[in-house]
Amino acid sequence: MPCDAIICDWNGTITKDQDEKPILESIAVDLFKASIPWHPMRMVHILKARKELEALHSEKRRDSEFDFIIEMFRIYNTKIINGVPTSVIERSVKKYANKQHTLDKLDYRVLRPVDEYHRAGKATGILSAGYRYGIQMILKTAGYDVSFDFCEANLLQERGGRAIGIDLNIYRNKAQLLMELLRERDIDERRVVYLGDGEDDAGCLEIVGHPIVAFHASDELKQRYARKYKAFVPRTEEDLAKYLQDI
Repeated sequence: MPCDAIICDWNGTITKDQDEKPILESIAVDLFKASIPWHPMRMVHILKARKELEALHSEKRRDSEFDFIIEMFRIYNTKIINGVPTSVIERSVKKYANKQHTLDKLDYRVLRPVDEYHRAGKATGILSAGYRYGIQMILKTAGYDVSFDFCEANLLQERGGRAIGIDLNIYRNKAQLLMELLRERDIDERRVVYLGDGEDDAGCLEIVGHPIVAFHASDELKQRYARKYKAFVPRTEEDLAKYLQDI
């Protein structure tokens, strides 16, 4: 069946980073530096929070009564960015987006074919549990912000110009949100490509007509999703580009 749209995950798909830890950590470092010497209590809170986050990340608990992502954002929101001027956070994000190592982590094997697809008049978008402003700034710096018609990701909530925290309205509900996005745009899910790399993408890969597993997914997941969802597993950028041209 022909295809009308391609929608991509972010972490592990367009960027090599598997979660938002690198950008969140970069913001925390900038906030710590900005606290010297005028905000000693903020410095203490940031140091304690970083230790908690490092311990959390190294422990990597994944049992049924514990959610690593939710706990990571809870610590980050309450102990690092809550009350910080949003302008300070946005300035830090722009700084992170302009770093060469940030741009080097982008997977241009995905971005280039998606850009070509977009130039051909097809709809393109991102559906991610990541931080929307961070995604947008990184893509803008790389010159690929115009390659996507929309970016649905989590937002920084604020009040009176100060941060409350990054919400998690997109997390473990991506299939439901994908269907809502497609209904809003009057797009048949059978005519959609979804490109993802992880367990959180499984529901989306199941419902679209053209599921694709991203390059950075594990070999085990590639094999499993190829069997379960009949997902296409490209080996090279040329494989992906030809698949998109042929559907």
